[in-house]
Amino acid sequence: MEHILKISSLNSATALRLVKAGCDYAVTQGWHVAIAVTDQAGHLAAFCRTDGAPSACAAIAQDKAYTAASFQVNTRELAENLQNEAPRVVDNLTACDRMSLFGGGVPVILSGEVVGAIGVSGSSEKGDEACAKAAINDVFGFGETEK
Repeated sequence: MEHILKISSLNSATALRLVKAGCDYAVTQGWHVAIAVTDQAGHLAAFCRTDGAPSACAAIAQDKAYTAASFQVNTRELAENLQNEAPRVVDNLTACDRMSLFGGGVPVILSGEVVGAIGVSGSSEKGDEACAKAAINDVFGFGETEK
């Protein structure tokens, strides 16, 4: 079928496992966070907000996961890569709805293919990213995802 793309994506059971693993990690760190998992296209697959997490973190976590899935890159790395771009590029990207250009969004990459993403909000930028990677490590056995 040369006219058909076959796309791999996280299933709902795995998305739920990632959310639970992220929540468990955050609780052990004493963080109050929201965690969102998306499929490969950035559509929400699972979500949780730990007790005490600010309500605004819900949308931020979802935006981080959406951005990581859409651009197929860690949101911190995306922001760092944009530092040398013309201001008009950054201005236009930040004007896009749901764009998140700070740490905490991490794509889930299996066999070189982005199959989803996890976004965390509520800790520091570094803590959010660590939580996302800890969830990936708990479920898949690796914390760094690379293409």
